[in-house]
Amino acid sequence: MEQFFGFRNFRQFERTRREIRLPYDLLNDVRFRQLPDASKGHLICLLLLAARMDNLLPNSPIKLEGMIGATESMELSAFAEFLEFAQVERPGYEDRVASRRIADSVRAAVLVRDGGRCRNCRRAINLEMDHIVPVSKGGKTEESNLQTLCRRCNRRKWKKLVPRI
Repeated sequence: MEQFFGFRNFRQFERTRREIRLPYDLLNDVRFRQLPDASKGHLICLLLLAARMDNLLPNSPIKLEGMIGATESMELSAFAEFLEFAQVERPGYEDRVASRRIADSVRAAVLVRDGGRCRNCRRAINLEMDHIVPVSKGGKTEESNLQTLCRRCNRRKWKKLVPRI
């Protein structure tokens, strides 16, 4: 038995950190419409969970029920037409952090370039490095795509794609 699974055609779902947009095709899919209502809810919750976990979910119904807060038991075989099983190594915490880690030399260069202050409000406290184009939208971790923002400005900007000039 495979340890992990993911959804087929997962890339068709538009997703951000806060939301996932289901394509209209899914709601009109005959296979989806034939599922019982509880299974439809489970499937949509699993899609949301897959968006958060890079489309790599554990193949354990009991664990998944706990993760989505299901009150009824879940049968993964009912979703077989929507799923594809994979036997891969799950990326560890270090792998996920390393992909977004900003090297100290780059961090220092950006901080010096911005004068040690927030680019928006010019505060000098609670400074953070911010990707102008977020990594989730294809932005790179390089000096030209980084800026110094204070925590307040960074949270305010959260997930808003700023046009590059």
